[in-house]
Amino acid sequence: MATITNNAFAQDGNGLGPRTQIINIAKTNTTKAEFQTMIKAIEMLGYTVAGSDGWTADEQADNIKVAVQGGPSFVADSSDALGVTGAATTILADFDQEKSA
Repeated sequence: MATITNNAFAQDGNGLGPRTQIINIAKTNTTKAEFQTMIKAIEMLGYTVAGSDGWTADEQADNIKVAVQGGPSFVADSSDALGVTGAATTILADFDQEKSA
């Protein structure tokens, strides 16, 4: 019978590309216009928006998660973030394939 080997090991990483950061945008009752302004601002910073979660069509969203790829390290902003009064951003996760061990 053949010997079975397992070369698996645990490490940080992702299958999403070299770097994906998950940010949270907090603002009470975010409107569609405000959300569009924030997405445009993210893209102007050099990121690609890979996805979002938490937006509600009835404009009642208070926390929207956005996955961004590329660009520099995202910098959280606690007031009037991404060009919208009352918005704040935090970084929830940073999947960086290039970070040192």
